Amino acid sequence: MKHREEQSSAGIIHGLTIAVLFAVILLLVVFSAASYQGVTAARDGNDHRRAVLSYVTTAVHNNGKGEVFPREIEGSQGIVIKDGDTGYEQRIYMKDGKLLQEYLRSSDPSDPEHALVIGEVSEFAVDYASDDVLSISTDAGTSYVDTAR
Repeated sequence: MKHREEQSSAGIIHGLTIAVLFAVILLLVVFSAASYQGVTAARDGNDHRRAVLSYVTTAVHNNGKGEVFPREIEGSQGIVIKDGDTGYEQRIYMKDGKLLQEYLRSSDPSDPEHALVIGEVSEFAVDYASDDVLSISTDAGTSYVDTAR
């Protein structure tokens, strides 16, 4: 009888040990998944901010023989990229936390409702760092583009 009680106690202890280990493993999986999601979300946000700055920098860099200059558009700083002698221009500016791009005739007024949304930003600044070098700043940092090439 005593032997059965020892076996029964040992079985209960083994069962509890397995249950505790299972619970610990389950908690580790849940916390690891939550941590992974946080890291992935931060990385995706970082990638987005860098992509927005890269897009604007590339647009300015690829201006061909057109003119590039900062100008106030819709009440905020922006960039105007004139498309040579075609009479068209690109306008890149921030409105309501979104960086917008328009391609239209130079004489047409800006229309944020129909503009292409490049991405969301909280900061957008454009200025000349020197005579021909344009400084473009967003949440991701600052890029410099030589507009004279």
